Amino acid sequence: MQSFEAYVSQLTPDLPDAERQAIAQITHRQTFAKRTLLLRAGEVCTHFHYIERGLGRVFYYRNDQEITAWFGFEGQIISAIDSFFTGQVSEYWIEMLEDSQICSISNTHIEWLFAQHPATERLGRLMITENYLRLDERMKLFAFHTAEERYALLLEQFPAILQRVPLHLIASYLGITQVTLSRIRASYRP
Repeated sequence: MQSFEAYVSQLTPDLPDAERQAIAQITHRQTFAKRTLLLRAGEVCTHFHYIERGLGRVFYYRNDQEITAWFGFEGQIISAIDSFFTGQVSEYWIEMLEDSQICSISNTHIEWLFAQHPATERLGRLMITENYLRLDERMKLFAFHTAEERYALLLEQFPAILQRVPLHLIASYLGITQVTLSRIRASYRP
């Protein structure tokens, strides 16, 4: 488990103590039970969440079917970023898949932090860059890889995912049916 404070230190080891204290003041640490919804479609996402312990997912509905767009594991941020930055209602839902410990910061507090402590803007840029690169990896997964390759890459990146996430959610994330996932798993050789 990597604490939010350790994550901040990893990204910006030279961040002054005054900025670290300001971040601590606006960070809200909470625990959530499995299946807790942090966001529903139609709401505005007002927080980003850093997962210290646990696992979450971002999903949406298409043709009355749940589609998993994103998994958030320990040491990662989970949010509906478009809604967070624009203030528009989200099309996404955020659900915790395990009992989880989360550090959250509101967009109002982020704006205050950047205005009062300009040195923290670098931290914000690095966090956005990290998450943009994860999104880019996700897009490349579909653009350049077969379903079998997507499965292998998912296991490589998150080896414990099969023990932590139901197969129907993994299939949805990979853009395949559960039947196709079963076929891929049966023939998979690492």
